[in-house]
Amino acid sequence: MLGVLSAVTMVLTARQLTDFRRAELLLQLARGAGRARLLGVAAVEWAVFMVPAALLGVWVAGPLLRVLEWSGLPVEGAAAEAAGPATWAVAGTALVLHGCAALLPVVWTADGGERETPSRSGRRVVAQRAGADLVLAVVAVLAYLQLRQYEGLLSPASSAVGFDPVLVLAPVVMTVAAALLLLRLLPPLGRGLEALARRGRGLVAPLSGWQVSRGRSGQGAPVLLMALALAVGALTTTVIAGEPPSDRDRAAFEVGADLRVTGGELPPGERYGALAGLPGVAAVTPLVSEVGTVRNTGTTVLGVDTAAVRSAATPERMASGAWTHAVPALRSDLDRGSLAEQLGRLGADVPVHGMALPGRPSSLEVQVSVASGAPLERTGPVWLSAQVEDASGLVTTVQGRLVPDGVSRTVSLPLGSGALHHPLQVTRLSLRSTPVKGFPRATLTLTVSGVAGASLPPGARWTDVTPGSSGKAGFGCPGRSDGGQSVPVSRAGVCEASRPDGGVLSAVVRGPISEIGVEPGPGAEAFRLGAGTDTVSFGMPPAGSVAKVLPVPALVNAAFLRETRYAVGEQTRLVAGGVEQFKLQVVGVLADLPGGQGRDVPQALVDVRALSAARSQLGLDPVSDEAWLLAAASKDGGERAERAIAADPRLGAVDSVRARAAALAEDPFRHGRRSALLLSLVLSPVFAVAGFTVHAVGSARARRREFAVLRALGVRRRQLSGVLRLEQLLVVGFAVLLGGALGVVLAAVVLPLIMVDGGGLAVFPALRLTVGWGWTALVVLATGLGAGAVVLVLSRMLARVDLARELRAGESG
Repeated sequence: MLGVLSAVTMVLTARQLTDFRRAELLLQLARGAGRARLLGVAAVEWAVFMVPAALLGVWVAGPLLRVLEWSGLPVEGAAAEAAGPATWAVAGTALVLHGCAALLPVVWTADGGERETPSRSGRRVVAQRAGADLVLAVVAVLAYLQLRQYEGLLSPASSAVGFDPVLVLAPVVMTVAAALLLLRLLPPLGRGLEALARRGRGLVAPLSGWQVSRGRSGQGAPVLLMALALAVGALTTTVIAGEPPSDRDRAAFEVGADLRVTGGELPPGERYGALAGLPGVAAVTPLVSEVGTVRNTGTTVLGVDTAAVRSAATPERMASGAWTHAVPALRSDLDRGSLAEQLGRLGADVPVHGMALPGRPSSLEVQVSVASGAPLERTGPVWLSAQVEDASGLVTTVQGRLVPDGVSRTVSLPLGSGALHHPLQVTRLSLRSTPVKGFPRATLTLTVSGVAGASLPPGARWTDVTPGSSGKAGFGCPGRSDGGQSVPVSRAGVCEASRPDGGVLSAVVRGPISEIGVEPGPGAEAFRLGAGTDTVSFGMPPAGSVAKVLPVPALVNAAFLRETRYAVGEQTRLVAGGVEQFKLQVVGVLADLPGGQGRDVPQALVDVRALSAARSQLGLDPVSDEAWLLAAASKDGGERAERAIAADPRLGAVDSVRARAAALAEDPFRHGRRSALLLSLVLSPVFAVAGFTVHAVGSARARRREFAVLRALGVRRRQLSGVLRLEQLLVVGFAVLLGGALGVVLAAVVLPLIMVDGGGLAVFPALRLTVGWGWTALVVLATGLGAGAVVLVLSRMLARVDLARELRAGESG
């Protein structure tokens, strides 16, 4: 855009120079001067002034860039390249453009271009103008569609080599086309002012309106120049004002919340209490992830504690440029519905899948007995383990050694010293028996009489959920046939499981075969078989449901629907490692998932508690926290929490929206773009005022004889000054309004499509319109005041006319 401004300024000055010399050219042509002589003389005159000017521009570029660098603009290293090939190419292009604008009219005049041409009918003129307007509109629309199609300045054909020049020029084409179309409003505006001025008795207003309405003073070029300059200013101020909010939006989408904590030395059970107790924290949730495939398409399932973060999904936190964010940090324009309601659907119907533990117990007290079918000394070590799920859906596994003598005992399983997220529930019971070589295969009778303070939910019971255990054949269960299976199953298995009267669980378990066990001795205590083949597990299916496991409600992104071809309301199953996992029920769609794997990766968001329920009922390993997401209570609260985490290495490494946004702002690509924006902001009013000054001087000098006639008819010099002043101020006012409005509208339409990152791709989330009204008003005011000052000064000077010289000008020839 700055190049277009400079080009329009050069063309305008060259045209004014040509118009000033047209009478002289016609006189020389009448006296017999040939086209070659006229062109040669004009070229020499042009070269004498313009070639040194171009060389001077290249010479002063370096010192000017050093001044800019000294003043604080991010132009480091640019001064060293000031005399490089790129600078000479720009200077050469400017010379060629100005030379064409200055010399081609000489050729046209020498070829008889000043001869009278047949007048065109009014209808023909209207049709030609309408056709030109239609072409401009089509060009602008095509440029816009190109930007919409590629969503950035890189096309597939140019991504390997850099920016696509067509896409780079598209915003310029749109701006110029829109400005040219809006110039059609100038004549009607002048006619309206002329009609309004006729009601008065003065001369100044009607004559000025008449000049503007008929375009007698060639206002199109200066209006276009000023409108483009102000449009550039408005676009620039909008970008400068919108970059900080956009940085926060982008950073929040990448991080997923105000703060993201990974790693750390604390055990999982203690992390919630440590993070929730930090100053300035409003909500805390673990982030878990499961990777698998859906219809052979790689899919990532992310889980958060929706009950903890639902309250943070407020319109204020989801606004563009917010200082604090929802979890997940989704912006309101990317939310297809209410985020709070959608999060509520994920955690609304979590099935009962455990025994609730009242209060805040420090240990799990289990009344249990286990009896062995073999002598005690011929039975390997036996362990009871329980999975305790907290309110976030994370699981803590506790275990204790059992004596297989059939005596009922209270086994205390410590829950750890950390502040768990209460309330708690027991979601799985497991029995592990260690096979010992030379011992008979263990037959164990497990009886769980109760858990202190807990009871089975109505209609619920513990069932066998041991992975890889299908049926009872091959285990050698007492009193049962192996169904013709000659090869025994080597892993442990459940022969039967039931709920005894007044108890919790009664089960007959067969241990693994002794041939895969450990040698007798002290090593048996620490020995474990891989893949859990020495363990049987009991889970709690949903009560009153035909299905063993209910599907997990999920919000999916657009890539999931596009790649898997599922729709809202349908069910699918995640497959990991060739093994079917839990089912997913698609209940809603989000534009994308903040803090996830990327926009092009199919992803689903679930509630951690619902995911833990499904995995527990299927006998799968519990979920583990990949990271923790924190919502800050305020901007200052987020900074305090970030400092507290950084000061305590046990909590882990912290990534924040503040730090990520600062990193985006320090990107070298952004530095260069900001330098160009600031230069555009400073130079666009300069171009506008310079071009308008050249136009005002040339227009007034071309009308000196007209002014002399008016003076001879009795018009006073003050009235002529008023005519010039009002005429030029009308042009300035129209250009100011046109350029300001055009800049704001184009900023809303174009900027979200052309704001790119260092790779040339459109930023996501897209830039939201944030008009820098203060800076925009300052640019408009500076340009208007500069042009107005020129008008006030020149109107008095140019209204001075030598009547004798101008009215007798024809006699001197």
